[in-house]
Amino acid sequence: MAIFGKVEGASGPPAPPDGAAAPPSGATVIGPNARFVGEFSGDEDIVIHGQFEGNIDIPRRVTVAVPGQMKGDIHARSVVVGGRVNGQIRADERAELLASATVQGNVNAPKVVIAEGARLQGNVAMTAERAPKIPEPTRSEEV
Repeated sequence: MAIFGKVEGASGPPAPPDGAAAPPSGATVIGPNARFVGEFSGDEDIVIHGQFEGNIDIPRRVTVAVPGQMKGDIHARSVVVGGRVNGQIRADERAELLASATVQGNVNAPKVVIAEGARLQGNVAMTAERAPKIPEPTRSEEV
C-alpha cells in the first residue's frame, strides 16, 4: 500500500517524473494510491503522484508527477507537470510541461518550457518578470 509516497518494500523516495529533480526533503507528497480533496496552502513544496482535487496556492514548487492527476488551479513560484492537470496554472517564476504532461487550462508564467510531446489545450501567457519598482524623481516647484 502506498501512502504519501512510501511503497512497502521500496527504499528511498519515489522516482521523480521524467527528468525532474527528486522532491526536496520536507515536501508534502501525495502518494500514487492517495486522493486529496480540498485547498492546499503553506510554505513547502508539494509533489502529486496520486489524485488532487482543489486549488493549490503556495510560494514554493508544485510538481504533478506521472501518474498524478490534478483538478483545480495552481499558483506557485514554479510548477512542473509530468502528469495531468485540468485547471489554470500560474507560476511566479517558471512553468514546465514535461513530455508526458497533459494540461487542459491556461498557463501563465514569465518562463514557460513545453517539451516535445506535451499536450496543452489552452493559452500560454508569458508575463514579464517582476522588476524592482523604480522611485519616481522628485519634482521641485518654483515659486
